[in-house]
Amino acid sequence: MPTAFISYSWDSDAHREWVRRFATDLRSRGVDAWLDQWDVQLGDDVTQFMERGVTEADYVVLVCTESFAAKANHRRSGVGYEQAIVTAELLTSQPPRGRFVCVVRSGTPSLAIPRYMRTRLWVDLRADPDYQRGLEQLLVHMFRRYDDRRPPLLTQGLQPAASPEVSSAMPRVPFHGWVLVAGTGVTRKFTSELAEVSSYLGGRLAIRGYGVVTGGWPGVDETVARAFSEATTPMGIALEDRLVQVVVKTKEPAFAAGQLIFVNSGDEEWTEPIRRADVVLLLGGVGGTWTTGETALGMGKRVLPLADTNGDAKRLYLQMLKTWDQFGWMNITKAEFQQLARPRAGGVDAALDLISQVAARDAV
Repeated sequence: MPTAFISYSWDSDAHREWVRRFATDLRSRGVDAWLDQWDVQLGDDVTQFMERGVTEADYVVLVCTESFAAKANHRRSGVGYEQAIVTAELLTSQPPRGRFVCVVRSGTPSLAIPRYMRTRLWVDLRADPDYQRGLEQLLVHMFRRYDDRRPPLLTQGLQPAASPEVSSAMPRVPFHGWVLVAGTGVTRKFTSELAEVSSYLGGRLAIRGYGVVTGGWPGVDETVARAFSEATTPMGIALEDRLVQVVVKTKEPAFAAGQLIFVNSGDEEWTEPIRRADVVLLLGGVGGTWTTGETALGMGKRVLPLADTNGDAKRLYLQMLKTWDQFGWMNITKAEFQQLARPRAGGVDAALDLISQVAARDAV
């Protein structure tokens, strides 16, 4: 039976209750979860419990929120103390592979995961619909029941090595063009529903053979880029060939992967990513997404706002419907455009289908 020490911050009573439910679910599935709410009584040495958990448990599960990361990064409270112990373990003890695992409960990953853990794969438990899937992912890891194992290496009869560009062992997806994704980049406005749609969009763009352009912001940009990266890697495609992030020089990308292009603040930060895209998808937004959409339309780019994600995307969707006669050049019918208001994944699928249909029309 694997043991798991649960490290978290006391953000609120509701968060503590969620952590207790999470630990209970682990125990109900055969994992001996260690939690202070159960194991620390009045008069007990709290630091001794932390030290034992970090150094002796089979796994250390960090329940990540933005408050948790802030405390860890600045070494405040019990979380900061645990961070010091974890760092020491990582540096001196050569822990087993995957012993320290981050689960993101809320917030943007780049802000919710402590700095010292940001390069590691993490489990997404932010949206309730993803909870069971994330829990199963964690259980598979803890019990080492991986299905995706490396196939055996054939040694009979040496064959010339195939070029990575044409290897039949790697699933190759034909490239269909560049999609600029713009949306909510303000963390407090980035809801779990928007995170779910963004993650779905990133995976579908990879599977359907599109390259992604983003602005490198947290929120929509980061979530789409991370999901796109996770879906692209198994295909044997270099992420730098399919992901472009156009970032203002004074900023750092929330997810520093793919091809990074740094530009000056001002007109260039709006026009450069649009120039590189064939079509623009908008999700949510609190001002900047509206500017992206309007600028893209002015540059003659098709703009597809997913209305159900609200914010700027919904505003622009309604504005375009009211002035639809101006957009005949997009080669899209009004009925097709209105499919973009389908809820959640339905809007994403409608947008990607529409991109394919319009590309076929343009090719005629």
